Amino acid sequence: MKNLVLKSTLSLVAIMALFTGCGDTPVPQTQKQAAALEETDFRCKQDGVLAPKWTCDPYVEGAIASVGIAKMNAGNDKSMQRAEAMADGRDALASQISIKVSNLFKSYKGSTGTGAEASFDAASSKVSKQLASETLAGSKSVDSWTSPKTNELYLLVTVSNTPVKEKVEEAIKTSFKNDAAMYQKFLAEKANGELDKELEKAGK
Repeated sequence: MKNLVLKSTLSLVAIMALFTGCGDTPVPQTQKQAAALEETDFRCKQDGVLAPKWTCDPYVEGAIASVGIAKMNAGNDKSMQRAEAMADGRDALASQISIKVSNLFKSYKGSTGTGAEASFDAASSKVSKQLASETLAGSKSVDSWTSPKTNELYLLVTVSNTPVKEKVEEAIKTSFKNDAAMYQKFLAEKANGELDKELEKAGK
């Protein structure tokens, strides 16, 4: 009888030790926990591959910046791929400049109450188109990266704020040359730094 009690006690101790040991073993992460950890990784990635930060957030101080992307062509012509990426980046720059000009005009329009004048809207459209062709002549690629996974080429394309600002002012003056009163109103609004504010938003 004593042997039976002793065996039972030893068995109970062994089971308790087993459960205690299991309690110390790290519990494997669930898929949900693993996914949560991945979501906190804010590093820039392209197609799951770590990439330079500018490929996700193009920004260069004192300039308007964009990213141009081009796939590798069938002939493996890197010069053509670079030209295509540059063209893509310039298109993105043109779009940015157009938006900035549009925002500038809208700000002026709202603050001066000149919304009903057809010449105002015509000037806005004309300035946007003019700038897209003139300012991009000074654009350039300042950095590049090729994805090791897809062989896509990424170019960081920029154009300095200074010539853009000068071209904006010149184009606006030309557009308003037949409406001196409107141009004077615009100059007064520009003095509040609206143009500079729009250019400073580049890449943000």
